[in-house]
Amino acid sequence: MVRRIRKAEKDVPEPLGKYVYCVIPSPIKDRKSFGNIGFDASEVYTMDYRDLSPVVSDVTYRDYAAIEQEVEIHRNVVEQVMREYSVIPVAYGMAFKSNKLLQIAMSAGYQAMQKALPIVDGKVELGIKVFLPKDLEPMNRAQKEECSADFLQNLLAVSSDSKKLKLFSERLILNSTFLVDKSTMDEFSSQVGKLQEKYHEMKVQYSGPWPAYNFVDIHILGGKRRGFR
Repeated sequence: MVRRIRKAEKDVPEPLGKYVYCVIPSPIKDRKSFGNIGFDASEVYTMDYRDLSPVVSDVTYRDYAAIEQEVEIHRNVVEQVMREYSVIPVAYGMAFKSNKLLQIAMSAGYQAMQKALPIVDGKVELGIKVFLPKDLEPMNRAQKEECSADFLQNLLAVSSDSKKLKLFSERLILNSTFLVDKSTMDEFSSQVGKLQEKYHEMKVQYSGPWPAYNFVDIHILGGKRRGFR
């Protein structure tokens, strides 16, 4: 009899936890489903927390290591949500054992999320990298600074903010990301096109739109607080 009870206990499925992909900075009173696009083809849907809605799916609680395929699932969900709503992005791997623990995390991060609202509302992140091709002679420091400053000045005129990212190559002249209002994306793209024509010898990589990862604290629901960059 004891053995049978133990076997039955092993057959009881583990309770599902909650995985958070992002937070929508607007109240959604009715449960909104984005379809079965989450981990293990789970349904992605909204929950309510005061005037915010975390976007979640029900998952078996585990450590979400940074596996490329799973990071891509997280990214795809956020991008799909972003098509309809402004998004407060959160870091990959934000899984909680229970709804109660998620509510506690939302409470702890609520003030920071409130500060993030005006930053992300109606805005997206766009990235620009400017490379000097290998077949061209290297630029001196003054030339690099002049080129970089020209890009920044013109693109800042059609964006709300910018962040300089690491220059990981000697031939990388500019590596920056810009916070752009959705209504001015075409104007921003047009400005990028003009700069590409002006610096036709350069290689320009233009990426996005992305959630505002570089402008808010993506660890807002985790134990580590990095603050706004």
